[in-house]
Amino acid sequence: MAKGLDGKVTVITGAGRGIGQAIAERFAAEGASVLVADVDTEAAEAVAAGIAASGGSARAQAADVRNPADITAMFEAAETAFGPVDIVVNNAGIGGASSIAEQSMDAWDNMFAINVRGVFLGVQEAARRMEPRGSGIIINIASAAGKIARPYMACYCATKHAVIGITRSTAMELAPSGVRVVALCPGIVDTRLWREDLNPDLTELEGREDESAWDVRVAGIPIGRHQVPADVANAAYMLASDDASYITGISLSVDGGMVLH
Repeated sequence: MAKGLDGKVTVITGAGRGIGQAIAERFAAEGASVLVADVDTEAAEAVAAGIAASGGSARAQAADVRNPADITAMFEAAETAFGPVDIVVNNAGIGGASSIAEQSMDAWDNMFAINVRGVFLGVQEAARRMEPRGSGIIINIASAAGKIARPYMACYCATKHAVIGITRSTAMELAPSGVRVVALCPGIVDTRLWREDLNPDLTELEGREDESAWDVRVAGIPIGRHQVPADVANAAYMLASDDASYITGISLSVDGGMVLH
């Protein structure tokens, strides 16, 4: 039986865990060949091996998305292994929380380098290769924080607003060539970024003693539960499929009703 992404070649950054891993596994299950790119080589290799063990097609690639040479090498590796790239998911990102008064400029610059520069470089290299062919889909992972404000998250919110801006502008530029660009905006996802990075920092900054920042935010989700990475992977698959061929430029909220626009 034919699968939804049969014959498609996909590059996914930050695919060694969390949302990126879930997207890699879902796309491979749908027939895509997947380049699992991550700065953590061992994590990328483990995900690629798991996909192969399940009968899918994948290879791992070390990539620091801040580095243009790594981005180019990532695409070259995918094309050498599988052929021209059809789908790119710019997922690699980091989080963090700080009061505005205590925000470190080194942390600010690094978050922008990964969350914004890394996405831009991925979009740029994808465009260079897809535009001449007249087809392709670029999916950028933004955040609910790219649509709304959050206290103690000025840097993170700014980076995710930037991802949405990049998505909208490049979608308009590339649409005439047949290349689509979209963003996904997850909410409270059960990943290491939230559990180990954001939750402890926000809980302390907000002065909570009896409940964590995670618990408070999950309690406010209209759909009644937190997200798991597969929720984002399902949305990514929908947008990557041919059924979404008339959709470009959107920033799709995948957050259980947290942000209703």
